[in-house]
Amino acid sequence: MDNRFQAYRQVDINTTNRGKIVVMLFSGAITFLNKAKIHMNNNDFVNKGKYIIKAQNIIDELNYSLDMEKGQEISKNLRSIYTFLNRYLSQANVQCKPEMLDKAIIILEKFKNAFDEIANNPEYSEAKEIKNKEQVENSIRKLI
Repeated sequence: MDNRFQAYRQVDINTTNRGKIVVMLFSGAITFLNKAKIHMNNNDFVNKGKYIIKAQNIIDELNYSLDMEKGQEISKNLRSIYTFLNRYLSQANVQCKPEMLDKAIIILEKFKNAFDEIANNPEYSEAKEIKNKEQVENSIRKLI
């Protein structure tokens, strides 16, 4: 059964647009942090750390996938936020403070909701095809 699930997930990822993949990544990080919080509250330090690291790995992947050339200022700002979140989660892990995980979850949920809104907007497909920087900026302004 696990193999069928993995095959389904692979097809889902291969056929989903990039915006929806980003939303899925944010959802995964949020899920892992919620699991880490449960383990933190139960003093299960091994699993707490395991799930925080999984969330950090997702944030790292989001960070590494940024196109700094095309994204310019937006990518630079996202990189700063992702870097902050990873440091903050490291501190939450060491200090064992569930409220720190809650704050990180709130930030991730806001990003997830914003990316979800963009990915589900009919004008998103138009924005994907645009090559000109000015057209990209105008499309983003329409979506905001």
